[in-house]
Amino acid sequence: MAGWDDLVSFVRMRYEVMRQNESELWFNVPTGDERTQIVAVRLVTGEDEHPWAQITSPVGTVDAINLAEMLALAGQTVAGGAVAEDGLVLFRHSIPLGDTALDGFDRPFRVVVETADRLENALTGADEH
Repeated sequence: MAGWDDLVSFVRMRYEVMRQNESELWFNVPTGDERTQIVAVRLVTGEDEHPWAQITSPVGTVDAINLAEMLALAGQTVAGGAVAEDGLVLFRHSIPLGDTALDGFDRPFRVVVETADRLENALTGADEH
């Protein structure tokens, strides 16, 4: 089963990391049609006191997005949800570390990236995040 260091290695082998500290990675992921999506993966401690990988990707700024429409669109997804943090609307999902093999990271990761990009395009028409 995968720990944080395993996940960091997994990401670094596949993507160019823009910023990293001991509990966070930031990188850009191509999503097609010449669009890209910024992604952050953070090591967090869950309510269960176990380590989790939290995957977030921005959709736009809180003041520029119709939040009711954002919530309705985010509610149609199979995993993840919408949050506001530091003036940004983010699409976010978390997976438990230690219980999940590295190959179990890729699917939720892709769901977050593709959903955030789709929401950003639908709600802002831009490719800023």
